Amino acid sequence: MDMSDRFLGCMLGGATGDALGYIIEFDDLYTIHKKFGSYGLRTVLKLESNDRKGIISDDTQMSIFTADGLLWAAHDDLEPREGLYRSYMRWYYTQTKELVSPDQAEWMKQQDHERVWNYNVMEEPDLYARRIQGKTCLKALAENDCPERKYANNNSKGCGSIMRAAPVGLYYAGDPEKAFLVGCQAGSLTHGNPSGYLSAGMLSASVALLSEGKPLAETIPAVLRILQKHKYYEDVKSAVVRAVDEAVTDREPWRAMKRIGQGWVAEEAYALALYCLLKTEKLKDAVIMACNQDGDSDSCGAVCGNMAGTMYGAQAVPHSWLQKLECSDLLTRLADNLLQANLQRN
Repeated sequence: MDMSDRFLGCMLGGATGDALGYIIEFDDLYTIHKKFGSYGLRTVLKLESNDRKGIISDDTQMSIFTADGLLWAAHDDLEPREGLYRSYMRWYYTQTKELVSPDQAEWMKQQDHERVWNYNVMEEPDLYARRIQGKTCLKALAENDCPERKYANNNSKGCGSIMRAAPVGLYYAGDPEKAFLVGCQAGSLTHGNPSGYLSAGMLSASVALLSEGKPLAETIPAVLRILQKHKYYEDVKSAVVRAVDEAVTDREPWRAMKRIGQGWVAEEAYALALYCLLKTEKLKDAVIMACNQDGDSDSCGAVCGNMAGTMYGAQAVPHSWLQKLECSDLLTRLADNLLQANLQRN
């Protein structure tokens, strides 16, 4: 498997995991079984109310803007955090139609980096859909001093920090330390609790290693070693250890996942994704397991899909899940752009 397949798998795996889980995000497992049968929801639903498309949520929308921000920073020789901030303000505009500052109006136009990489993110109509946007992200980005703060002015560790972080790992593929640091910077723009932004760093570093073909069994201890170089890592480490411990038991997955958490906070979303990957051998099985649970189905599905897609490649994403998936063409282009940018960087 070459890196291009892994990069594309990461972007499409995350988007399809998001799309599968979005429909059942606020249903507990009992309700999911009542609606879809004893095996739960097992495919991306295409709703009549949305032109029979597979619906992505703010998780995939913000992942797209993360990729855009990294490419912007590289082209304009900006610090990664500045490029990410500019692009997240583009996401903010798609959701609110508001500018936090008048000079940001220029950012809403097609930029030079987009012309170089042949895309125009602000002309993608599906990115303007409002899909239960994370209030923490919106509130943090609305503050005028957001770019000057090292950490967001809140104590949130919600999964909104991690669900968008995977493109950082692709851009810094082969450099997990740098991926971790920039992943933390991306998370800290909107989430001030260390467990929130450190978890974003964990996903970024994981993807950076998996994209080079590192097995999951080597990736987990490697990212834990990086994590433990930073302050306030204990809660994130505990969640990862709990997931690994549960994965080696014979406990029924739904019971084990309850013990790990529900994924509404970042370290639980990461840990649940790890558990599902450790318990399965296929992307489809891992994503279905991550989504069919009591908690945050779409974010857990997205994080699991990002890592599973990086591990197993784009060919592992079921074709039926990809049919009429929102933003699939843009996701495909950005995956290739990130690969080319990574090769140029190295």
